[in-house]
Amino acid sequence: MSSSTPHLRGGVAGPLLTVVASGATLVLLAACGGGGGTRDEGVASIADPSATAGTTTADADAGQVRIRLDDNQDDVNRLWDAWTDCLNEHGVPKDQKAPANSPALKACELKYPLQPVEMDPAKNPRYSDGVRAMVRCMNAHGIKSVVSEGNWAMASGDSMNLPNYDKYRVECQVKSFKNDG
Repeated sequence: MSSSTPHLRGGVAGPLLTVVASGATLVLLAACGGGGGTRDEGVASIADPSATAGTTTADADAGQVRIRLDDNQDDVNRLWDAWTDCLNEHGVPKDQKAPANSPALKACELKYPLQPVEMDPAKNPRYSDGVRAMVRCMNAHGIKSVVSEGNWAMASGDSMNLPNYDKYRVECQVKSFKNDG
């Protein structure tokens, strides 16, 4: 599965919070975030200037909310909740998927959380290296992970219940996918 794979969150389709959040997984997992983007859901964050240095106003996702590489699951959930709340405010019930041509989708498009640039294989030429590093890091913390269809995945969803799972996922994600140039 990729970051564009549908994911049901509060009954509304959105991308699978991928590689735990961004990739094909053996278990549905949640992704966390990276650079730039403005947030209006009330979560304070500091954008990494180096992460947005190459962006221009012509960028297809300019102004779009973007999950940060170091976001924990609560941060990611707040972003998705803001998007589904916006859809709801524009007439889409929380237990329904918005039709493709829905005015609500257009009205809420800037609140639709994009995955971190670092975890987008189309935008990160070192993505495959990051996937392998992520698997090594998670396994080092006792969270059995594998490379699956070019993305990282957990061997079992039970690992999400391990103590410090989210902490290790965020640490490994930042360490494995950060863009040090």
